[in-house]
Amino acid sequence: MNHLRKCLLRAVSMAASMTIVIAWLTVSLTACGDDSEKQIKKVNLRIMSWNGDFRELMETYYIPRHQKLMQNVEIEWVTDEINSYRDSVARRLSDGEHIDIFLGNNEMAPFFAANEKVAPLSQLGITEADLSDQYRFTRTLGSDSSGVQKGSAMDCEPGVLLYRSDYAERYLGITHQDEMQEKLSSWDSFIAMARTLNEQSEGKVRMLPNSAELWKSVNCAMSGLWLTDGQLSVSDDTVAHWLDIVKELYEVNAFADVKSLEDDWYSAVDSGVFCFYAAPWLCRSGSPANADITTVFSSARRSGVSFGKFKTSLAPDGFVYGGTWLYCPQNSENKGIVAEIIRSFTCDEAFMKMLALAEVRYVNNSKVCNELAALQIPNPLFDGLDAFSVYNSAARSLEFAPPTIYDNSVSSLLYNQTKAYAKGETTVSEAAYNFRLNVWKKYEEITSEPLKPAY
Repeated sequence: MNHLRKCLLRAVSMAASMTIVIAWLTVSLTACGDDSEKQIKKVNLRIMSWNGDFRELMETYYIPRHQKLMQNVEIEWVTDEINSYRDSVARRLSDGEHIDIFLGNNEMAPFFAANEKVAPLSQLGITEADLSDQYRFTRTLGSDSSGVQKGSAMDCEPGVLLYRSDYAERYLGITHQDEMQEKLSSWDSFIAMARTLNEQSEGKVRMLPNSAELWKSVNCAMSGLWLTDGQLSVSDDTVAHWLDIVKELYEVNAFADVKSLEDDWYSAVDSGVFCFYAAPWLCRSGSPANADITTVFSSARRSGVSFGKFKTSLAPDGFVYGGTWLYCPQNSENKGIVAEIIRSFTCDEAFMKMLALAEVRYVNNSKVCNELAALQIPNPLFDGLDAFSVYNSAARSLEFAPPTIYDNSVSSLLYNQTKAYAKGETTVSEAAYNFRLNVWKKYEEITSEPLKPAY
């Protein structure tokens, strides 16, 4: 009986072993079969943005050039409206939702860089050497308060002024860009030019579409300086400086009072406004992918009289207007693929140069942009003149402190005081007090209530 029991146990053990071997062989044979038999794991890559621009760049340029990397990747595109986009990203990150890449612009940058759910670029294996040719201000905007870079910008969007060369010659006697640059080198000369323009055109031509555009310069000049250690640190002299610029421009009839990038604005910059705040993305009139930008100035539904009559200049204070930063959440399980995408769009000189030439984009690579400036690429919006040289000067000159999550809101609260002050409805002391009071009301961490001035 003992011998029979041993034989039976041996038989069961052999049967179990054969089952394991057969199973292993089945898996092995499947794995060794032809491609049609392989069980290929698909990667679901979720990319989030507020429009379809990055998707078009991925499908037109990146995926065809990286077929091996992307052959098993299925991209799910998530799009949210721009007005709710920043908060939507923050909520998704907080909830641990699966996102692999999300995009942000310059105004969102401080919020995304401060979010602990966003991975530092170093976690993706993107090194200091990879980032060394990026413009400094784009790295500042992509970094948190400790200088850890989390966002990497693919475009460099330094602000410039676009001005009407025909108005400059007719009303100001200026025919050359260098002379115009000298006239726009300070706020005093900027205001003086607005006064002359108003007098010589008999009020027919305004200096700017609105006062809000010049606030882009304020935002960069005051970057990171509004609050210190939870207290409003800006001086009354600084408040008065910016308020007085707007007031003096109001006094010389400088503003057309049309809202930027709406229909009235397009009509105004086409006829009746001397200059406006712009950036490379607004000047890509030679690009087939941006035909709508061309038609802003030359379509049948608008007169198009200004097309080819613009030139570029630097503003009295530099500014950033747009740009696209790429970020990766901490919980992404596809950091290898994400790193390659970010590295290509924001670090790879050859790929970025191809994008720059194909799309007439001002990419975030100083070496590539130096080459573009040297090529003197004609832009039909500027009567065939090159614009990249001016962009290059603007980008190199931009230096500012890292912004905080408070900056845009506090800046807006000061801007809200400009119109009443410009119209003489408040004094500078009253406007400064109203500004400080509104900041105190908005942020509970500011404990010191401002003192009301004596009236």
